[in-house]
Amino acid sequence: MGVDKEEFLKEFGHDYGYPNGPKSIDEIRATEFKRLDQSGLVYLDHAGATLYSELQLEAIFKDLNSRVYGNPHSQSEASSATLEIVREARQQVLDYCNASPKDYKCIFTSGATAALKLIGEAFPWNWGSNFMYTMENHNSVLGIREYALSQGAAAFAVDVESPVNHGGVKVSLHPVQRRNEAEFLEGEPMGNSYNLFAFPSECNFSGFRFSLELVKLIKDNSERIMEGSQFHKGRWLVLIDAAKGCATQPPDLSKYPADFVVISFYKLFGYPTGLGALLVRNDAAKILKQNYFSGGTVAASFADMDFVKRRESVEELFEDGTISFLSIASICHGFKILNSLTAPGICRHTASLTMHVEKMLLDLRHENGAKVCTIYKSRASKVLCHESGSILSFNLKRPDGSWFGYREVEKLASLTGIQLRTGCFCNPGACAKYLGLSHSDLLSNLEAGHVCWDDNDIIKGKPTGAVRVSFGYMSTYEDAKKFIDFITRSFVSTPYKSGNGNLLRPRSIPFSSEGRGKGYSSVSYLKSITIYPIKSCGGFSVESWPLTSTGLRHDREWLIKSLTGEILTQKKVPEMCFISTSIDLNRGLMFVESPRCRVKLQINLRIDSYTDTKEEIELHAKSRFEVQHCANDVNLWFSNAVGRPCTLLRYSSSKDTCKNRAMNMCRDVQSRLSFANEAQFLLISEESVSDLNNRLSLNVRKGTHETPLQVNPMRFRPNLVISGGEPYAEDGWRSLKIGSKSFTSLGGCNRCQMINIVHGSGQVQRSNEPLATLATYRRVKGKILFGILLRCENTDKPGLQTDSWLQVGQEVNPYSE
Repeated sequence: MGVDKEEFLKEFGHDYGYPNGPKSIDEIRATEFKRLDQSGLVYLDHAGATLYSELQLEAIFKDLNSRVYGNPHSQSEASSATLEIVREARQQVLDYCNASPKDYKCIFTSGATAALKLIGEAFPWNWGSNFMYTMENHNSVLGIREYALSQGAAAFAVDVESPVNHGGVKVSLHPVQRRNEAEFLEGEPMGNSYNLFAFPSECNFSGFRFSLELVKLIKDNSERIMEGSQFHKGRWLVLIDAAKGCATQPPDLSKYPADFVVISFYKLFGYPTGLGALLVRNDAAKILKQNYFSGGTVAASFADMDFVKRRESVEELFEDGTISFLSIASICHGFKILNSLTAPGICRHTASLTMHVEKMLLDLRHENGAKVCTIYKSRASKVLCHESGSILSFNLKRPDGSWFGYREVEKLASLTGIQLRTGCFCNPGACAKYLGLSHSDLLSNLEAGHVCWDDNDIIKGKPTGAVRVSFGYMSTYEDAKKFIDFITRSFVSTPYKSGNGNLLRPRSIPFSSEGRGKGYSSVSYLKSITIYPIKSCGGFSVESWPLTSTGLRHDREWLIKSLTGEILTQKKVPEMCFISTSIDLNRGLMFVESPRCRVKLQINLRIDSYTDTKEEIELHAKSRFEVQHCANDVNLWFSNAVGRPCTLLRYSSSKDTCKNRAMNMCRDVQSRLSFANEAQFLLISEESVSDLNNRLSLNVRKGTHETPLQVNPMRFRPNLVISGGEPYAEDGWRSLKIGSKSFTSLGGCNRCQMINIVHGSGQVQRSNEPLATLATYRRVKGKILFGILLRCENTDKPGLQTDSWLQVGQEVNPYSE
């Protein structure tokens, strides 16, 4: 045991690892999560979905293989067995939340979101109703607002503030929203309306745990809490979103009698997914209105007459159709694990890791003394919150105070085998609150093209989201240490890293002499030319090739689109690499082959050989292209080649230059491109690839990798490969000539996971290399650069003469800054 772990155990040993449990944390990992160690994964996204135990699945499969469960809407023995297992499962859920079946019912749903949707649909909203919710709420809770507003109710977010007197709290209201101006109806006093207050037991953005005392405070003291507003009138009901919090601290409903509680089982114990539950108090269930009826929810109905007799039990009334009874049969095996470890034990275990990682992150300093990490955490009073949760959200800063983008953190973490989550986590209120984003900031970001789950992590110098790590009952100290070591190694400035927090400086990227070869020629020449006619498919090499206004003639002139409108690439369909292409310019034909197709395809290059069908498509977010459709037999061939229905489209013209493409996507803002992502050409240096291979070999000798890995220049899908000169000399080129043709350098090419895909022997394999090694010495402000992008000058005329050709062997003459 290392010194670091000994220090950790001195502080947290009484909480960490289930010292009083049936198994220690090391035994749990060794017997129930072997797949993590075997794959070298560190999983830190338990707030998104926790992991199932291997023994848990074995028990489930044994159960399903040994018993017969039938549709519960019947009288057979198999159906009776199902009804019994469902009854037991309902009781287990109630027991987990310490809820008496006399007071609560458990309704199974397809997930926590479906449970929340059920509340929104069935709640008796009217013009006098109010939907109040904390700023820290998941989008699935905010969605209830649509039902409230559509029925004339008011909706508003609140910040729950520190107590202003003993045993009370104050709520600060955000602007009140109304969809339509409500017309007050005489004879309907506001006191007869029902109101709903919603809050999470644990915020999935910050880990903030709201005190469940809020249930009683809102239900019993709404008039005092919302003093000075008209919204305290009527009866207040309380909804707890326990989808995240239930995993470590289930609400005790005997003490805090919330009206509604929603649960998600895959966040409790990983499996099954697609199953949730709504716990509803009996008196609250009576006010819910169910319009739709279905199989299982009715006692009788007439097909040719407006008559239906609904079932009376709450569960049967709201569980539309046949419930997911096999999934329900599986949850008992998950509860068996949680009950053996106990919720308090899990809470203490995960909190010990959370507090340790928080302390370690806050202690990190750059060489100039600047803090590395900003953690988003509320400092509320104990009346408002319980002890630390199992979540940490944060962003990282460079020594100069600028932010590292969260996508850079996620990208590098993935290369290191660490799985975490970034963004706003579907919690826009908490995200805006903790990041300090105003409405104008959010609208400006949206207008700039930023949407959920994209790569736009920094806009106008501000983060648009955060990095989140979250711990589960099977997380270990070793997971936490690997994560801290990764952050320290990758983002903390030391005397051996550049002072601005980058590993590299743009345009002048130093390289270590370690592993560097010798005998480099000072003269560079064009070693190879490769054309990729179909986007993301295989290319072909030539000795010479003509240039056009979009680059190499026919380069990325076609693309494959699925019938759903999705542009297919190797990132989504790696097998596209096995589709090979070649072009005979003299005959005006393109030849395409695939191991999945016995016949070689011939495609005529003449424009008039295509169908008259034309359409506009959008690529790279905002660029629009006019394309031509190929014949049906061509589309059928490609559908067989990629294994899904698709069409082949040919570039006809673009509606704009690259200026309108998504932020940080296109580099060439002057030229017209076909279907290339960023620029007309990608150039790779053989010497730079050789230096990379030397570093990969060093990794093997140092024990970082078990097997040697060498990459070919074609792994990077270049158009042009040059030979000669120093490694990475191309980084400093401002422009260059190849033969008599002039090119402008647009900077380094930002590499992605696609270069980690290996195509060999008809198989597609993925690894972390060479991107992981490149990340150790080729990073510039969130980008991992290798190769340079080029624009050819003086190619503005649509049709060039045949003497405008590139030729293998031509000398390369660069001009540096």
